Amino acid sequence: MYLGIDFILSLGQKPYVIEVNVGLPGGAQEYHLTHLVHFGRPSDIFTRIEETSKKVYGKTFKDYLHSLPHIESLKPFKIWMDGKGPIPDTLHPGLRLEDKWVQYQLVKSLAPMPETMVLNSGDLTEAEALLREKGKLALKRRLGRGGRGFRIIDDIGSLATIDTEGQACLLQEYIESKAAGYTLSIRSVAFGGEFMCMYANLSPRAYSNHGFLAFVSKGEPIGLSEREFGTEYFYQKSWEAEIWFGKDDPSYLRHNLYEDEVARTTLYLPGPILETIKELSVKIERFYEGLDFTALPKACFEPLTFPLSPQGRRNG
Repeated sequence: MYLGIDFILSLGQKPYVIEVNVGLPGGAQEYHLTHLVHFGRPSDIFTRIEETSKKVYGKTFKDYLHSLPHIESLKPFKIWMDGKGPIPDTLHPGLRLEDKWVQYQLVKSLAPMPETMVLNSGDLTEAEALLREKGKLALKRRLGRGGRGFRIIDDIGSLATIDTEGQACLLQEYIESKAAGYTLSIRSVAFGGEFMCMYANLSPRAYSNHGFLAFVSKGEPIGLSEREFGTEYFYQKSWEAEIWFGKDDPSYLRHNLYEDEVARTTLYLPGPILETIKELSVKIERFYEGLDFTALPKACFEPLTFPLSPQGRRNG
C-alpha cells in the first residue's frame, strides 16, 4: 500500500511515528523538489514508483491506485474532511484508516508513538492525569489535515476550556522535535515493501505542516547544513495531484497541490536514525498491506453503514 508516514524526532534523537497517510499522500513530489535544489538535477523517484508498481502489482501506478477497493469513496471523503463537500453516500471500511485514533491503535505495537488518548470533554480525569505526567500535550482532530485544530495544552486551565468546535479530538503527548529552532517532521514514503524516499518539513510554527521542504542526508550531528538559508519557490501542479484529480483539482487546494517552498539547506541525520525510519516505514507499509478493513476498530464518524465493493479485505 502506498503510504506517507510522518515522523518526529525527540531531543533524545528517537524517531516517533505521528501519522500514517493513505491514498495518494504527498511525499514523492516534495522529495523530487528537494533533490532538485540539493543536487541541481531531477530525481528518479517517479520512475522508481512506476517500476515498483509493475514489479509488485503487475500494473502501472495509476492503475494500481484506482484498483484499491476504498479509492472511490476516499477522494470525496477527504473533501468532506476539509469541510468542502458532503459526506459520501457510500463509505468503505478502509476509510477508518483516516481516523488518527484508529491509526494509533494499529501502529503503537509496531513503532514508537507519542502516548495518545481520546479527548472526553465530559470527563477530564484521565486527560488531567496525562497532562500532569507529560507536562505538555498536543490537541489534534481525529479527522483532519494541515494542522487544523492543532493546539498545545500545558496547563489544567487550558485543558478545561478546550473548544473542539464539535470535532472528535485526541490528546497526544507533546514531543519537541526541533532543528536549528524550526519545528521538524519527516515524511517517509513506502510502497510495495520498499522504502521510496523521505524529506523534511521545517516550520517556525508549533506544527510543521506547510513549512519549508528540505533534503535529508546522512550526517552528524543532527542539524541543518545551513542554519540561515534562502528558499526556492516552485509553482507547478504536483505529480500526486495529476494522478489523483486529473484536470478537476479543487480550487481550495491550489496552495497544497501547486505551491512548494524548498529550503537551500540539508537536514543531517545519523545513519542509525535514517535506517530506523526506513525500516519502520516498510514495516508499517507491509502491515497495512495485509489489513482486513472490516476488522478495523470503529472510527469516530460511525455508526454508519459501509457497503463493501466488493469486499473489505484489500485486493490488488
